[in-house]
Amino acid sequence: MGRVACILLFLGLATVGAGAEVELHYFWSATCPDCLVMKAYLARLQEAYPELRVVAHEVTFNPDNWRLMVTLGKAYGLTKEVTPTVFVGGLAVTGVGLAVELQIEEEVLRCRTEGCPSPMERLPAKLRRVLSPLEILLILAVGVVVLLLVAR
Repeated sequence: MGRVACILLFLGLATVGAGAEVELHYFWSATCPDCLVMKAYLARLQEAYPELRVVAHEVTFNPDNWRLMVTLGKAYGLTKEVTPTVFVGGLAVTGVGLAVELQIEEEVLRCRTEGCPSPMERLPAKLRRVLSPLEILLILAVGVVVLLLVAR
């Protein structure tokens, strides 16, 4: 085999397994046990596919991340705001379990092969104005305090 053919063969073998970068957005809550399960799964998936970039968004204590999750969920057709939620390629899934993990890995593999835009490209120009659970709790707490002060 000639030198050029060996180099081409080596380069071809070096790129086997490499794929397009895949961007996955993971929305989690600090108070969610299932989110820890998903976090561990995504870490294993990232080890298996180095071109996978996981972007994590904590939603309990970050109302902007909550709004981002709700708005992205609407863009993907989700009807519930729950954690964990994962967006990758054309897939939006919530919860944990083998079925969810298989869906995520299948979509990551598809995006590695075909290429997929970032899930963030589905966002409208402006995020939806929705209150996060933390903001609702704070409003209720302030309301209770005001009522207690007025009742004195």
